[in-house]
Amino acid sequence: MSDERRASNPSRRTLIRNASILTMDAEQGDLDRGDLLIEGDTIAAIGRRLDEPADEIVDEIVDAAGMILMPGMIDSHRHVWEAIDMGGLVKVRPAPYLPAYQQWKMRTIVSMTPEDHYLAELVGGLQAIDSGVTTVVDYAHGQISEAHTMAAARGLRDAGIGGWFAFQLGVAPSYKPGDTISLAAANRQRIARPTASHWATAERLRSELFHDPSAPLQLAVAPCGNNGTPLDEIRDEWSRIRGMGIQFMPQHIHKPEKPHPPGVMGHRGSGIEDLADAGLLGPDFQAVHANALTAAELALMREAGSMLSATTMAEFPYVLYAQKGAPIHAHARNAGVPAGIGVDVPVSLTSEYFEHVRSAYWTLYLDAGHPGIVADCTSSYVLDFATRLGAQSVRLGHRTGVLAAGRRADLVLLSTRRIGFGMAGSLAERVLTFAGTADVDSVWVAGTARKRHGRMIGVDWDDLKNALTEAQRRIARLAATIQFT
Repeated sequence: MSDERRASNPSRRTLIRNASILTMDAEQGDLDRGDLLIEGDTIAAIGRRLDEPADEIVDEIVDAAGMILMPGMIDSHRHVWEAIDMGGLVKVRPAPYLPAYQQWKMRTIVSMTPEDHYLAELVGGLQAIDSGVTTVVDYAHGQISEAHTMAAARGLRDAGIGGWFAFQLGVAPSYKPGDTISLAAANRQRIARPTASHWATAERLRSELFHDPSAPLQLAVAPCGNNGTPLDEIRDEWSRIRGMGIQFMPQHIHKPEKPHPPGVMGHRGSGIEDLADAGLLGPDFQAVHANALTAAELALMREAGSMLSATTMAEFPYVLYAQKGAPIHAHARNAGVPAGIGVDVPVSLTSEYFEHVRSAYWTLYLDAGHPGIVADCTSSYVLDFATRLGAQSVRLGHRTGVLAAGRRADLVLLSTRRIGFGMAGSLAERVLTFAGTADVDSVWVAGTARKRHGRMIGVDWDDLKNALTEAQRRIARLAATIQFT
């Protein structure tokens, strides 16, 4: 059977033999020479020596001797659409980057067509899979119309990745290429109050693209109400989102420079206490960034069953420069709040996900509150943010994040043949220290093979690169015609 037929066969059975299995499951532990059976979209069995099913009912037997099998990784926060302009900005110099990012975004989103959004999400999703990510939270805050949003969601779905397409309510720019507008007005329109068109888009996404609750990719909604918004407005918005049956609501959380008045989110701290007092926190809420959260705020999140995403590599340039505080993933974990990590901004950071996983360790050194954690840290502790705990941080811990019977078959098979891939140490130590995209031999998302033998199935990278380059240049020309005063 060809790779292409295996990728599309809904009743496929794949047996992976003789792998070194990094399960990330504390009860099961690692398996030095283990087998794993995929049936449909599920891990049917895992063990040291499985009875081999009859050849006629197995589509593929993978001899994984000398290779490492691990859970597909979880990216808990990525603006996938930004893949359209990779390199358009970089974070090497945080001083100019900080003011430039929002202006770049405001110019770019009005210069993109729906076709550009489809391409960006397709490429961004494929890049994620190629690097070993099988679940992503796509915080979709770059789509200016229903057509743009539907195209973006289709692109990500067609990439074959699992997770959440998190539609951002309230994106409402009124300007276009060639226009002049005040920067203050453009900022107000970047995320405004949701209109009837935003709610109609959310309903159409749900009814047309995300109606199957068993599909790997599901619909989330990112609320627009945030610090500075009256709590009554937030209550109305969140009630409407939850009334649609939406199960996941990620939200950027930043502590305001000055407290807001009573009755407004951000009156106390980063606004978590305000949300808790209003009875709004819940197990569907994920705080993103949230560097300045206090122990009391984290305790409220734990009590409500809420989650957190720290974009560790994206945050580190600002820890000292902008005094935003170090990434908070370890503090959240210690407080009992499920914490994951994410790429955040592919426009300015690598999509090589193993680098972001390593940053979850290096950034601990930026926080004086972490000396005990650093001293006792292990490779398994760090990998947990991208696997088991990462899945919990996106409300999918019951489906993915570990290799165990009954879980979704989200798998990454790593080759260890490269000379630079260390052969000594535990499986977690070898993966965390040495692994990269070049070592990703195979990826299965919900049991479907998306990458085999080091190559993405059905993907022509040259064609995609040419299309992306053409779109990037055209969009940049249009964006340059917008003047902010």
